[in-house]
Amino acid sequence: MLVQDTLSLEGTSPCHFLAMCEDANAHAKAMEICGGIMGRFGDELAFAFSFWKFKDLKDPASAHWAVEAVARADILLLSLTGRDLTLEANRWLDACVQVRTKAGGALALMVAQASGAGLAMEALLSRLELAAYQLRMDFLPLLPLPIGKPAAWSSALLSQGREESGSTHWGLNE
Repeated sequence: MLVQDTLSLEGTSPCHFLAMCEDANAHAKAMEICGGIMGRFGDELAFAFSFWKFKDLKDPASAHWAVEAVARADILLLSLTGRDLTLEANRWLDACVQVRTKAGGALALMVAQASGAGLAMEALLSRLELAAYQLRMDFLPLLPLPIGKPAAWSSALLSQGREESGSTHWGLNE
């Protein structure tokens, strides 16, 4: 006889998902990702979503609360339309590193526009990979495919990132 138990989400600690968005287009893309995650894992995990705007980091009180939110976050999604972080965003990331004590989770980067990879993108990827390491999070770049690159290109990039970090997981369920 096969008996299947379903786990009750009642009383469980939610997966804290924080999305930091550059503009309305980046917010819409972040919402798509959140919807996909809810569709895929909504029966298995409880989620607590919070959305922030990069421009809100100019206000010291908002920046403080955004830092506190990262301290609890299991998943941090940075949704950009361009290929660079503002000065405030870089300061915010540095502050997040100082206060985060939680181990595990994922820092995901989603770039909405499929513009060339170039040095600016490489610098952004390096900056965020370092931030993820300092935050004790796995780094997950969700980048658009460059024109002329096959879908295997993005899978290869993810695999390469996992091999280099020595990680094959997001550390969420450990």
